[in-house]
Amino acid sequence: MSLEETKEHLLTLLGDPENKVIALSGKWGTGKTHLWGEVIKESRDETVNGALYVSLFGLSSIDQVKRKLIESVAPGAEAHPKIWEAAKQAVNSGLKVLEGFHKGFAALSDLNLLLLAPVMLREKVIVIDDIERKHEKLGIDEILGFIDEYTQRHKARFVLVLNSDQLAKREVWDTLREKVIDQELRLLTTPEEAFSIAVRLFQSRHADSIKRASVACGLTNIRIIGKVIKASNRILGDRSLEDALLARVVPSIVLFAAIHYRGLEDGPDFQFALKIGSPDDWGDFIKDENEEPTEEEKRRAKWRLLMNELGINGCDEFEGLVVEFLESGLFDASKVTPIIDRYVAEKQKVEAHEKANQFMYKVMWDHRLNNAQLLEMATELAAVAGLLDPYVCSELVIALAEIPGGAHIGQAIVDGWIANFRAQKLEYVNDYNPFNRPLHNAIAAEFATVNAQAQARTTVLDACMHIIEERGWGTAQEVAMKGATAADFELAIRTMEIETLRRFMRRMIEMRLQRQSYDPHFGMATERFVEACRTIANDPTSSRLAGLVTFLFARTALASELALPPAQGSPATAQAAHAAVAPGS
Repeated sequence: MSLEETKEHLLTLLGDPENKVIALSGKWGTGKTHLWGEVIKESRDETVNGALYVSLFGLSSIDQVKRKLIESVAPGAEAHPKIWEAAKQAVNSGLKVLEGFHKGFAALSDLNLLLLAPVMLREKVIVIDDIERKHEKLGIDEILGFIDEYTQRHKARFVLVLNSDQLAKREVWDTLREKVIDQELRLLTTPEEAFSIAVRLFQSRHADSIKRASVACGLTNIRIIGKVIKASNRILGDRSLEDALLARVVPSIVLFAAIHYRGLEDGPDFQFALKIGSPDDWGDFIKDENEEPTEEEKRRAKWRLLMNELGINGCDEFEGLVVEFLESGLFDASKVTPIIDRYVAEKQKVEAHEKANQFMYKVMWDHRLNNAQLLEMATELAAVAGLLDPYVCSELVIALAEIPGGAHIGQAIVDGWIANFRAQKLEYVNDYNPFNRPLHNAIAAEFATVNAQAQARTTVLDACMHIIEERGWGTAQEVAMKGATAADFELAIRTMEIETLRRFMRRMIEMRLQRQSYDPHFGMATERFVEACRTIANDPTSSRLAGLVTFLFARTALASELALPPAQGSPATAQAAHAAVAPGS
């Protein structure tokens, strides 16, 4: 039953005094405590309004349970003289400590508390929570005995609250059900109900968008939804974003936060979600249709349906940063903010992507549309092709190829994208594709042309300094390094500025020492560097530079590669070289 339905049934059951023990079960975090609070507010029964609550978490004996309950009823004893008088009569009248009851209840000994318990708990409604988290020393038989004694002899009534998905020993629940429970209710909070509770605790200006994604994910754990809302607020801040932008960023935040906080039942992991739409994700589609899918393939198909419903057909750097934030707990606004700013500045581009997502959604799900209607939608995409991501264009072409008459529209989309790309006259394209998404051949050729021109302008010095300053490299740097000759390295070493030379030599020597890591990217670049250094070291007309190069190599395991004695080079040159590469440089 939903939360609202469960509340109404629970009120009805509490209205019947014959129901001595009622069980309320449900999954962790789905609002059982919230539900009980609503019941107290709406009940007209004074015993329900004044119900006592105790959590068994960590309690190791029934005596501890009784003390917790009496401590919760004590503050209201002054307002009920009859309870106070009965309590005093229940204990030795000469016990002076009772006179301090109102001043300090904690002064009572455990023995006196046990004497008070039957009177203080008589005819009370007692809520026992966290039964599944009780201490192992507190046996189920003790709990049963306590419930039985106080229902039979002291006319108390009980509401047992259990997290049904966290019972370590199922027999605990089965025993309670068999021995003492009169009525049982199982709470099945709907995603809409869970979100409505969570959003009251954690407000957000983007609540509507978060709710749509949260409901699509089927989130019912209120605590986890709260964390999802807080993550969304942290990433998006106080920005006022239009619907198209929210549709781009919010579903990803909600999904990846739900994955991180384990709010999805049998949901995908980060790796699967980040690869959606990439060639790595296409493997399940390339198989014999007569072959029965494996259980794992069925799970992945279910995950794809979820991401498709959320409108996530591919991931880019935004999702990568969301994952980085969730895993590290550290939010770097300097990384996320520019992406959001770019989305805002490119409103038309985002709207075009939303149209593309809607088209892909219709192609997959809306069986009511015929091919002509789908092609009409695709024609609108051709008009905004220049605003689309190249990978989205490529995916559209693949989808249109499956629709009769769609190939020419797919070609128009590619042509429109290329025309817009050429108009931008970019000097370099970062074609890094970490998720291996499909890219149309014509678009890939455009990238290759631009980057080839950029690479022709990139010298080995440019490439190396880029690697030093950026702590990484791209295609241009790889090509420049692979194509560099020994003569290129020699010219660079002889002509560069002194400070640049110091950094250049240090980095290239490091690369040579770790060539197993760099050779796959830079080919024979470090070998050509060593050849250039060997030429300089053997040049009698460049004695000071030769001495510097020899000294730098002599301080490493590369000394033998120059085929010169490690001691070559004057003391003055060695001293100067040592200072040039001293720690901290």
